[in-house]
Amino acid sequence: MRKIFSGTLSVNTEAIPKLTRSEQKKQDVLRAAIQEFRMFGFAGASMDRIAELAGASKRTVYNHFVSKEQLFELATTELWRSSKSAATVAFDPSKSAEQQLLTICRQCLAVYEQEDFIELARVVMAEYIRSSEKAQAAMQRMANQEGGLELWLAQAQQHGVLVVPDIQIAVTQFWGMFKAFVFWPRVFNMTTETKVDEAVLLSSIRMFISFYSTK
Repeated sequence: MRKIFSGTLSVNTEAIPKLTRSEQKKQDVLRAAIQEFRMFGFAGASMDRIAELAGASKRTVYNHFVSKEQLFELATTELWRSSKSAATVAFDPSKSAEQQLLTICRQCLAVYEQEDFIELARVVMAEYIRSSEKAQAAMQRMANQEGGLELWLAQAQQHGVLVVPDIQIAVTQFWGMFKAFVFWPRVFNMTTETKVDEAVLLSSIRMFISFYSTK
C-alpha cells in the first residue's frame, strides 16, 4: 500500500484535538484524494485507489463523500486555503508597509516553492479550463474565505498608511505582479531557478505602495 501524502497540502487537523474514528477516516480519505489528484489529475483519479491510499473500503469513502467531484472540490479548497493562509498577516503599525508586504510575499513564496502545491495547482488549472462552472464556483469559495491580503490592506487603510478605494482591485494588482515572477513560471515550467531575486519582489512592492500611499 502506498503511503498517504503528508506534505504541504495535507489536511491540517491540529486545530481539532480529538477526532472520532469516523472523522479521522474522513480526513484520511481527503488526504488520499489530494495525493491521487496530484498524481493522476481529475480525470485519471480512481476512487478505488483513493480508498486504498486511505486504508478504507470504497463504501466508507462514499459514506463520507458522494462523488469524485465533491472530493476534488474539497481538495481545491484546501489548495486555496493554504495559499490564503500564508498571506494572512495582521497589519503592524510598528513596521513599515514594505517590510510587512515582503513578509507576506516570502510566506507565499514558501508555499509556491513546494512541488506538491504546484503539481496540484496544475491539475486544478487544467480542470478549470475544461469546466468554467468549476472555476467560477472555486473563485466564489475563495472570495468568501476570510483573511489573505484583503485583511492586511483593510487594516493598513484603517491606520492611515494606505488609501485603497477598491481592495479587490488592489489585491488583483498585487498578486498579478507577484505571481508573474513566482507562480506562473513554476506552473508552466518556464523557469529552472530555485530562488527568486528579492530585488524583483521589492520593486513590485514599492511600485504598489507608491500608488496607494497616503504620502
